[in-house]
Amino acid sequence: MMKYLFSRTAAIRLISVFIVATAWALPAHAINYDVEVIIFEHVRTTSVGSSNTLLLPVIRGARRIPQQADPGAPIQPLTQLRLTAEAEKIRQSDNYRLVYHGGWQQPDFDQETAPFMQIALGEPVDMYVERGTPDSLFLKGYALPPADIEAPLSEARSATIYGGIKVWVGRFLHFDTQLAYTPRGSSQSFSMQQDRRMRSRQLHYLDNPRLGIITKIFPVDDTAAN
Repeated sequence: MMKYLFSRTAAIRLISVFIVATAWALPAHAINYDVEVIIFEHVRTTSVGSSNTLLLPVIRGARRIPQQADPGAPIQPLTQLRLTAEAEKIRQSDNYRLVYHGGWQQPDFDQETAPFMQIALGEPVDMYVERGTPDSLFLKGYALPPADIEAPLSEARSATIYGGIKVWVGRFLHFDTQLAYTPRGSSQSFSMQQDRRMRSRQLHYLDNPRLGIITKIFPVDDTAAN
């Protein structure tokens, strides 16, 4: 009888531990996030970090950042800008040029379901690009077709800052960038391809020799201080 009671008690404890562990592994409820982004250029000119060709990011299924509310859509415009002091410092600096300050609201997408939000800022850039492979992140491009190239080229249009930003949720928030910065009249681009792990409500800075991003991600139902 004692052996039976001991086995039953041990089984109940084991089941309780499993239930608690499962509860910790699953989110309590779905949550939305405000993704605020500041994009700026470095005024200084440098060739450090540039490619030897133009670059065209391959962004599949990208979505435009919404400007008007669309009831029922998973991604909505950002209605509140909190990083105004940071944007103003950049605007008044002689070392940087503010290009974009805005963002969007999105659900807690995972890595597979999160779309890239399309970024197309600055002057248009027309180029001729080489064919890529299915896993290409960037296509090589040229302002004019090289005389010695044998592969067929296709025409494409980019922008000074072109590509996408993707935010997704795993154990942490992730902020993925796949961007190319092409100075006006240049034959070379700078790539910005990063996967930055983040925590909400913390200010983060991403940088390359010609481009910078400041971002902060806020849980929509969070009432803590910013």
